[in-house]
Amino acid sequence: MIVDEGANDIATAYVAANYTKVKVGSGGSPTSASATNLDSYVHVKTVTPSVIGTNILWNVSFTGTELGNEGVAELGIFHNTTDKLLSRVTFTNTGVLASTDTLTFTIRMEMN
Repeated sequence: MIVDEGANDIATAYVAANYTKVKVGSGGSPTSASATNLDSYVHVKTVTPSVIGTNILWNVSFTGTELGNEGVAELGIFHNTTDKLLSRVTFTNTGVLASTDTLTFTIRMEMN
């Protein structure tokens, strides 16, 4: 069993320190444990996640200008130097956003 203190250390010293790229894409095929990338990459941002206890939180916002004219339907968290995929989720496509609109995602991952 990994205790809370150890999980917090892993979350802070490894995951939060190394997995700071958040990419969005317009692909929407089902994800799997063997996934290595997004289906159709649209934009990337670097985000420093917060660690609260054993939870890691990535908050990231994209403007309509950054997303272009496809909308987004997938999001992935990637290693900042190796580009290895930590997690990928798919969802219903957002549709095209006005250039002045902002789309915000909050991704929460629990270490346990």
